[in-house]
Amino acid sequence: ARVADGALLQSYDTSAYALRNELSLRAGVKIEEMRYFEITTFNVRSGHRQDWDTLAKGYMSAYEKIPGAHWAAFEKVYGDQNSGARFLLVTPMKSLAEADQEMDDNKQVISILGADQMKKLEDLAATTIESSDTQVYQINPKLSYPPDAWVKADPAFWGQK
Repeated sequence: ARVADGALLQSYDTSAYALRNELSLRAGVKIEEMRYFEITTFNVRSGHRQDWDTLAKGYMSAYEKIPGAHWAAFEKVYGDQNSGARFLLVTPMKSLAEADQEMDDNKQVISILGADQMKKLEDLAATTIESSDTQVYQINPKLSYPPDAWVKADPAFWGQK
């Protein structure tokens, strides 16, 4: 890509991320059925990696009570790095209605945690997270190289060229 697009690129970044199963919630989904990904990037302040784990597990304790909530958590292990750590929460979605449902789930989490615990997590987040960003991506089957099993399962979607 750098050779072909070199004149068009201002910069690029190469990274590798490792799955963090203990920070993931019901991550085992059928990717071939998904059409969108919501990816939230968290940049964690230097020296706050343990706080991040505590924060993530605090929220997980509430989201575990919401049947449809799911995500896969990844930690950056290679590439350009801020002074702290970087984590991704990847939420595959069948439709954008799931993004709407996520907003309702967030309200439930506040109720599940209660005011005191929510305040503790918000304070921990303020000292732990340097920045965060959420993006929603739509899968384009014409730009994908799906496994044959995916094409066979849904040829109308994955078979597009």
